Amino acid sequence: MPLPHIDQRVALADKIRRHKSAVAEAVTDEFFARHPDWLTRFGPAGRARGVEDAGYHVEFLAGAVESGSVAAFQNYVRWTTKVLQTRGIQPHFVAENLAQVEQRLGAVLGAEDLAVVSAFILAGRENSPEESAVPNVSGAEGGLELTRQLFVQALLHAQRKAASTIALEAFRQGHAIPDIYADVIQNALYEVGFLWQTNRITVAEEHMATAIAQYVLAQLYPLLPLPDTSRGTVVVTGVEGELHQIGANMVSDVLEADGWRVHFLGTNTPHAGVLKIVEETRAAALGVSTTMLFNVPKVRRLIADARACFPARKLHVIVGGGAFCGAPTLPFEIGADSYASDLRAAVALLRSSDIGGN
Repeated sequence: MPLPHIDQRVALADKIRRHKSAVAEAVTDEFFARHPDWLTRFGPAGRARGVEDAGYHVEFLAGAVESGSVAAFQNYVRWTTKVLQTRGIQPHFVAENLAQVEQRLGAVLGAEDLAVVSAFILAGRENSPEESAVPNVSGAEGGLELTRQLFVQALLHAQRKAASTIALEAFRQGHAIPDIYADVIQNALYEVGFLWQTNRITVAEEHMATAIAQYVLAQLYPLLPLPDTSRGTVVVTGVEGELHQIGANMVSDVLEADGWRVHFLGTNTPHAGVLKIVEETRAAALGVSTTMLFNVPKVRRLIADARACFPARKLHVIVGGGAFCGAPTLPFEIGADSYASDLRAAVALLRSSDIGGN
C-alpha cells in the first residue's frame, strides 16, 4: 500500500507510542491467559519480560512507521525472533504476539491508521527468519582477514593486551589505521554483535568486547597522521537516549585524519548542548549517529532545531548508523543532507560535499 506523507507517519507513530505501555500490558496478560503453562516455564519474572518484549515490538513498530520502512520492521522481526529462539521461544509465538499488538492498537486507532499498522505487522509476520549464519565481514581484500579473526578471539577471551598488540602489529606491517578501524575493529564488532544476537555470548561479554575495542582505539589514535591544514569543522554526536558510541568514535577519528577539525560529543547528548557547540565552532557539518530505530524522531528534531537556529548557514547534516539501514529515503525525509553507511562512506561524502573552508 502507498505510505502516507512523513507528517502523517510522525503523527501516527506518536499515537502508537502514547499507547505503548497499555498495549504491552494488555498483550502480555492476554498471552499468559492463552498459555498458562508459561508461568510454570518462566515464573513470575516471565510476565515482566513479556511486557518488556511487547513494549519493544510497539516501539520498533512506531519507529518503522515513522521511517516509512517496512524492511526495517521486517529486519527487527527477524532479529527478535532469533533472539527469542535462544530463550526457547518458537517463531509462531512471536507472530502471535504481533497479531495481539495489532488487535490492541486497532481498538485505539482509526481505520486509516490501522491499515498502515496492519500492513507493517503483516509484512513482519510473513517474513520468516533466515537461517542463522555468521555475517560476511571478511576483510580479506585488504589482507586483514586473519587479523580480524585473531582480534575477535582476543575480544571474546578478555585479552585486552593481545587485542591491542594485534591491531598495532597490523599497523607495523603497513596497514593504514583507517583500514584497521574498518576491516578489523568494525567488522569484529559486527561479528561479536551477531554472537550476542544468537545467544552464543552473554550481554556482559558483548559489553566487554566493546570496552576492549574502545581501549584499542585509544592506542591507535595517537598514530593517526593528522594533516597540518584543515578542510573545515565537523561536530559528531548521538542524540539523547542513544547509547552506542564506538561507531561515531571511529568516524570522528578517521575524519580527523582526513583533515577535518572534529568535535566528538559522544552519545546521549542533550540537543541544546549540540547546538551550542555547532554555534561556537561555526561547524560546516553535523554528523549524527543512531543505532536504534526508535531514536530517529530525536534525530529529526535535532536536525529541525539546527535548521531553525542557523537559517542563514549552509550546515551540512550527515546521518549514519543502523537505524537507517533498509530505509534509503528516511535520512532525507527527516532533513539530512546525506547518509553514510560506514566510516569510509562518511569520509567520501564529506570530501565530495561543497562544504568546509570556514
